[in-house]
Parts: sequence; C-alpha cells; structure tokens
Amino acid sequence: MPVPPPDSLDLPLKLIVQALQVLIVLGGTGAAVVGVQAMAAWHHLPRRFLFTGFGVLACAAVAVLAADSLLGGTRAAGWRAALALLADGMLPLAFILLVQAYRRADLDRLKAQQASPVNQQTSLPNRALLIDQAIPALARCQRDQMPASVVAASVDGLAEIAQARGPRAAEAMMRDFAIVFRDATRAGDVAGHASAGVLAALLPSATPEAAAGMAERLRREASARLAHPGMDGRRLSVSVGIAPVGDGPVRAVLDEAIAAAEGALATAAAAGGDRVLEAPAPPLRSAGQPM
Repeated sequence: MPVPPPDSLDLPLKLIVQALQVLIVLGGTGAAVVGVQAMAAWHHLPRRFLFTGFGVLACAAVAVLAADSLLGGTRAAGWRAALALLADGMLPLAFILLVQAYRRADLDRLKAQQASPVNQQTSLPNRALLIDQAIPALARCQRDQMPASVVAASVDGLAEIAQARGPRAAEAMMRDFAIVFRDATRAGDVAGHASAGVLAALLPSATPEAAAGMAERLRREASARLAHPGMDGRRLSVSVGIAPVGDGPVRAVLDEAIAAAEGALATAAAAGGDRVLEAPAPPLRSAGQPM
C-alpha cells in the first residue's frame, strides 16, 4: 500500500490552523470595536478607560498577527501552532466577557437604586414610596372636596451632562436640583422621584393655577442656583409638567396624575425645554367608579 506524502498528512492541520486564524482575525477585530465603544461610554471613568484601552490594543495586535500569518507572513502548521492560535483566540473572548460584566454590573446597580424605597443620591422617596406617602394627603383632599395637583420636573439636558461629564456629574446635579425642588414646595407637599431623573410632588389643596405658580418659582430658583457642570457661566434650565388629580380610587388617580405630569414634562422638554406645560384634565369619575 503506497504511503501518502508528508504534505498530505499535514493538510487537515493546515486547514484547522487557517480556520483558527480567520476566527481570530474576526474575533480580535470585533473585540477591538466593542472596546472602542466602551471607551467612549467610559471616558469619564479613568480605570475602566485605561483597562479598555489596553484591551483594545491587545485584541488589535492579536488580529493583526493572525492576519499576517494567514496571508503568508509566517507559515504556521502542526498541533502546536493550532494550540497557540487557540490560546490567542481566548484573549478577545475574555475581553468581551469582561466588558459585558461591567455593563451588567452597571445595569444591576441602576435597577437596585430604582427598586430602593429611597433614592440614594437625593434622599427623596422613589415612586412607590412617594405614592404611599402621598395617599393620606390626597385622601384628605377627596374627603374635604379640595383640589390637588401633581408637578413633575427635570433638569434640561441631564442626559447630555451624563454623557459628556459622566454619571457622577449627573448625580451631583440631581442632588443640587433636589434641594431646589424641596425649597420650592410647601410644608404639606409630598415630594419624591417619579423616575430616576424626574422629581415629582403632590400639591394638596392646589389648583393647576397654583401649581403653575410653584413651577415658575422652581424654574427661577433653579436658574439662579444651579450652575452648569461646564463651569462656563451657563445656567441650567428646568422643564415642568403639571397635572390635576381626578376623582376616583386614591392610589389609581394619583398614579394617573403622576403619569400625566410626566407626559406633559416630556412634551415640554421635546419642545425645547425651559417651560411649564399643563396636562389635560382627567376624565370625571366618582370615588366608587372603576378605573
């Protein structure tokens, strides 16, 4: 029986090596792209930025070396070459997994903050606790047949501040804004978070016109007291949404009013910000009517 030539025995190994080289080129390039995107998102975090930068360089180097070997710069063959390439291919994979782990940790931290009864940055109650605390005041208004309104307010351009200056700058801005917001409310008002970047308050015994007066006072105080993180002399502006609280089951109409105030706020911000907008009046219903 004739013996095959040595080159034919190496053919399967060569194909395996070439396939690994192609995967490493693609994987290293993809990992470098992911790393560049992460660097842009984490430019305000020095340690993460440096880690990601080194990871991008390492993945790019692995991809370049694999491409050079694939195009004939170096003739790689044998099981040792295949195992070495397999080890090289683990670097981009490990880098992507680490980047994803950082992102998952950030998302979990954000979810934990939102699920907490009290916002850690502003010390104001989050939405669920805000509604619980506002229910007794609204129930008294319904019993005494007094009006009530909800205001929702946010700093214009807060997302842009977080993108340009980092989440710490945005958190500091929210802490300062929360102080101004509390100062603009009355002693009987119930303030808290409608969402992470939106503050809200129930104003018992306040008509929408009275709530608009509070909103204008808030805008003036915010403009006078809140400086832009860029420290270039600019003052921040605030948008406010107002919604009257309708009749019906206390928790349901309160949640409805907060959502309506948020909608008016979103419309005001989309129109350029720095303005107060009132939501339409809720439908008429009695306390015994189903929602």
